[in-house]
Amino acid sequence: MKLICFDNISVANGVFYGGDAGAKDAVLYENNVWMLKYPKTTRDMINPQISYTTSPLSEYLGSSIYVSLGFPVHDTLLGVRNNKMVVACKDFTRSGDELWQPARQLIHFHYLKNSFMASDLESYSGSGSETLLDEVLAAVNGQINLRTVPGVTERFWDMFVVDAFIGNNDRNNGNWGLLLNPLNGEMSLAPVYDNGNAFFNKSGAVQMEGHLNDVNIMINLAYKNPRCVYKYTSIDGTGERINPFVFIKQRDNPDCTAAAERFLQRVDMKRIKAIIEEVPETYGALSVMPAVQKEFYIELLRLRLKFLTQEL
Repeated sequence: MKLICFDNISVANGVFYGGDAGAKDAVLYENNVWMLKYPKTTRDMINPQISYTTSPLSEYLGSSIYVSLGFPVHDTLLGVRNNKMVVACKDFTRSGDELWQPARQLIHFHYLKNSFMASDLESYSGSGSETLLDEVLAAVNGQINLRTVPGVTERFWDMFVVDAFIGNNDRNNGNWGLLLNPLNGEMSLAPVYDNGNAFFNKSGAVQMEGHLNDVNIMINLAYKNPRCVYKYTSIDGTGERINPFVFIKQRDNPDCTAAAERFLQRVDMKRIKAIIEEVPETYGALSVMPAVQKEFYIELLRLRLKFLTQEL
């Protein structure tokens, strides 16, 4: 694959994107609006291994793996702008003649959950951003708009499993949702988007090389220590973040088990390995994805898949 140079691409005036994961530009590319996501500085993070996160690369790889599994995902392109690695994400609310007036409105799950009153849940926080699993599932199964859209429950659990596999620990309530057609009020599932927190995007190649030389560390990183954004309800009401691999293997939730079985039927490690290996190591003087980083990612995914296939 070749990285795309976005230096001379026109800005899409009047289009802006929010979020706290780094700076974003709206650009016009191939007659569509694309969101360019830049890496975020690590200067305010504790013990950073690198100057900028590798979130653009993580977004591209995570989204590409979702594609390989057959899920509807936003289109992504890996590239460079202003001598930084960026990922271009096609704006799925706009297309063709609708570039300046989006034909679809993205409704984050955050807002859908916020409109749902789960008075039967004693622990209900009343917050659209809260990720206690009990109340998230109550909204998924009970919110009126979500109930009318086919496949919402399946999508939630498919993302739960795939996010565990790619190490995306930030599928917060603003990172998935529905598309609304404002002309007729119809709603449909939005494609999967926002996978930039996958693949340890704050770790550097030197650190990864050290991890590869210690089997116990690799096992801990792969499936013993990860925690997802969803939480169990705790006595103090704050919640304990869930280890998704333990949750999957417990088989206590039939929808989660069905999603894990769908994943295992679809996953193709040869194809996923090819996705990772085809990314260039460098772009001019810019480091993109060193060989040790590729080896680290492939080994993590191999260990996770091996764990998930054992007695599932």
